[in-house]
Amino acid sequence: MAGQTTKKTGRANVYGVTNDQCVWGLAGVVKPIKCMNAFDCLGCAFDAKVRADFKEREQAATRSGSGGDLARQQLMINQRKCRHMLSGRVTYKLCGHGYNCLKCPYDQMLEDTAIQPRLNAPTCDNAAGFDVARDYYYHHGHTWARVEYGGRVRIGVDDFTARLLGPQDDIQMPRLGDTIQQGKTQASMVRSGHLAEPLGPIDGKVLAVNPKVTGKAAMANEDPYGDGWLMVIQPTNLRNNLKNLLFGTESLAWMDDESSRLTAMLTEETGYHLAATGGEFVHDIYGSVPDAKWHRLVEAFLV
Repeated sequence: MAGQTTKKTGRANVYGVTNDQCVWGLAGVVKPIKCMNAFDCLGCAFDAKVRADFKEREQAATRSGSGGDLARQQLMINQRKCRHMLSGRVTYKLCGHGYNCLKCPYDQMLEDTAIQPRLNAPTCDNAAGFDVARDYYYHHGHTWARVEYGGRVRIGVDDFTARLLGPQDDIQMPRLGDTIQQGKTQASMVRSGHLAEPLGPIDGKVLAVNPKVTGKAAMANEDPYGDGWLMVIQPTNLRNNLKNLLFGTESLAWMDDESSRLTAMLTEETGYHLAATGGEFVHDIYGSVPDAKWHRLVEAFLV
């Protein structure tokens, strides 16, 4: 099984971004340092400190009459590359706001369009019949979290849940502005009167819910790591939350164990010998295994 791993530092692995350097360092304003806040510059304590230090120097230069040098430094910063170019998010863009992203309409445009992007299919590894998307974090309750540029987190259910419960009649999600907690109910999945409540992988406030899933619940079964995502949140405890999630090779090993546990449970309780065919399990285990009990599947794997 191919994969990758990371130390439990709490620093987020940002999906689709190969550069991990702070944009202030890349701009030459400070010494090189790794980004610790998933490129959420507006919510970054270090970013605020750099701005505060520069403001103090500006005030001191004004009092001493040496503002010319500082003005030239400010002009140099104003003419440098946009933070989105420095981090590799866009190919070319110069900053015209002194890295004051809060006042930049271009920055706001990018943030608004990032919530519901046109997603490319992630690269997946196969672990004992189930797909595991690379660079995704996994909760033991079989939900995933994908940290994206700007510190937002996209979440959904994994391939194990999608195949275990099969296509849903309805998926009920929280309202915009609601908060979810790691290890607590985040949504409700309904099929033929049965209910499952997958657990949230990350603490945060809901910024968006997926209209494709609210209009067609089965999308979460058909494409759980792509168009079947459930919601986007603004995390409130990201670094600590990540320490409790699985990533890289450890997520592959865990999924392999879960596959073995599922096979043993179904064999013992139903006498049905479930086996992956062609390297994958069927897309609807609950609907395909005679005498499979919904509540037993949910209690054993999703709570």
